[in-house]
Amino acid sequence: MQMHHALFATVVLAASTCANAGELFLLGLVPQAYAESTSDNGLVVAGHDPQSYWYWTRETGVVQLIGTTVSPGNGVGGQGSISADGRFMSVSSLQGDAQKAEGTIYDIDLALFQPIGSYGFHCDIERCSIWGMTRDAQSAVGLIDQGPCDAIAFKWSAATNAFTNLGTLYFFKPSRANAVSNDGATIAGWNDDYSGYRQGAVWIRNAAGVYVQTNITAPPPSGTVPIKMREAGVVSGNGQWVYGIGRTGYAGGGAWRWSPATGVQPVGTNPTTDIGYVVGANFDGTRVLCFYGVMGSAGSFMWTPKRGYVSLATIAAEAGVVIPAGWALSLPLGMSEDGLTIVGTAFGPNGTSPFVLDLRAGGGPCPADLNADATVGAQDLAILLSAWGSLGGSADLNGDGLVGAQDLAVLLSAWGACP
Repeated sequence: MQMHHALFATVVLAASTCANAGELFLLGLVPQAYAESTSDNGLVVAGHDPQSYWYWTRETGVVQLIGTTVSPGNGVGGQGSISADGRFMSVSSLQGDAQKAEGTIYDIDLALFQPIGSYGFHCDIERCSIWGMTRDAQSAVGLIDQGPCDAIAFKWSAATNAFTNLGTLYFFKPSRANAVSNDGATIAGWNDDYSGYRQGAVWIRNAAGVYVQTNITAPPPSGTVPIKMREAGVVSGNGQWVYGIGRTGYAGGGAWRWSPATGVQPVGTNPTTDIGYVVGANFDGTRVLCFYGVMGSAGSFMWTPKRGYVSLATIAAEAGVVIPAGWALSLPLGMSEDGLTIVGTAFGPNGTSPFVLDLRAGGGPCPADLNADATVGAQDLAILLSAWGSLGGSADLNGDGLVGAQDLAVLLSAWGACP
């Protein structure tokens, strides 16, 4: 296995006037390179580029897994997911006598690959691919060939090292699992219908341990034909909500969510008239990461029930992060469960770069000194109150992701000269 560190040159940007600002890492001008998933603390990020899967930390920079991993594209699927503790990531690697791509769990600490196996069939150069993983890396979901070029959704369990075939509701048509809840009980994906349309699908484990599939539809605005929703790609950590890609004809094409109790709902009021794509949600679905338009051409946003859609540019500014002139965090692809680290691909004047946006305060000896004058006082109080209700940022002193009463208590307890 070749592990390369020097492909990307990381640039770090933060507000120079605030020691406690968040940080933006631009990992390098590499075409078609995507940061896709992050650990809970935001310190380990998984992604891929045309050469290989890779992971990133502040200490190592980008470490490419060249020679063993096979990047998505040219007949290979999958995406890089990383465990909550940052130790395990999903990749594809070449396996078997006839070398074909199979979903694999990579142990970063031990530099070990664990292929999850296959049914022995393939299409093109792939037997199976991992599209989602539980936060403890004990379950993976994706697509597997159950016969020659006969793809079906699966769930794999580390405990049994066995696959659960999730099936299809359209006979002889493929399905794929894209995402899974923390406990593995709720799985989201798609099922091709007889016209080839990728309809959103969800599989929910019942009391008998059997996964029951529902293909997602919305009530028609007029007439009697339900609206087939587009593919689902995100599940909240607690499994309550499934999210998918907007479609023309439902709620102006905006992002949507679904639960067994509510059916399909729009995710708030659309910020644009373009199609919405949900790419991440926190544990209870109170923070939803998305972009609008193809490749984020109409903007990237975080949605919360309290604030609605807020652009990533605004969120970065609230955390004291300076985005370089001409750059936009257009294509977010994942976030930590607390929503304080966001990863994806940024677009700039000379190309694209994977990015890591860390909204956590940088810390230091006096985090409540928001204006960096070595004293916690009235000016800091004014800054905190002006940020009340904001998502993260330097005024989020207790790191719970929202500026509120607990942060006020932290500031008041630190009143006076900094140590």
